Amino acid sequence: MKLQVVSTWFFQFAALCALLQPAAAQAADPADSVNDFHAALIAAMQTETYEGRLALVSPAVSKHFEIGTVARISLGRNWQGPSPQQQADYRALLAELVTTTYAFRFDHYDGQVFAVTASEPIGRQRMRVRSTLQTKTESVDLDYQLQLKDGEWRIYDVIANGVSDLSLKRSNYASLFAAGGLNAVQAEIRDNIQRNATTAQVD
Repeated sequence: MKLQVVSTWFFQFAALCALLQPAAAQAADPADSVNDFHAALIAAMQTETYEGRLALVSPAVSKHFEIGTVARISLGRNWQGPSPQQQADYRALLAELVTTTYAFRFDHYDGQVFAVTASEPIGRQRMRVRSTLQTKTESVDLDYQLQLKDGEWRIYDVIANGVSDLSLKRSNYASLFAAGGLNAVQAEIRDNIQRNATTAQVD
């Protein structure tokens, strides 16, 4: 009798899980990640200080960007050379670069509007979300490439008007690595981080 009760409960539980799994799979929408990130940028643009913008952008980058993929692709075949600790340090430096770049560039709100226009698969567990940034003087096409990781869609590349930020990084860093190894790449990134902070504070 007890065996029959347990067996019945097990099959009921399994059936419930089967019903819930599709709903959970459908809940993950890459456009949600892009919209959330855009909301953070709008909030940052409405914030006067560079430090205030950093405070808003930093958690958004941590939540919505897959810096590990950015790091690996940006170094290409050179990624296997550095030690695990060097790789971790490089990822942290890239995250800081992404954060400071957005906090520097998105520094003034003047009615800008982001809009997601389409989503399309580009590979296994990878999606492209197309969007636009409309200002008073121009319209910018922003295509986000995302990968599914731990049930969340995370950004690893942003293509502005057809130009891939990740491709630019990979090309630039390959030249730097050939000339001076990982130290040269990191020095360039640190210079850009410092330039973002210095220029933002002057403006």
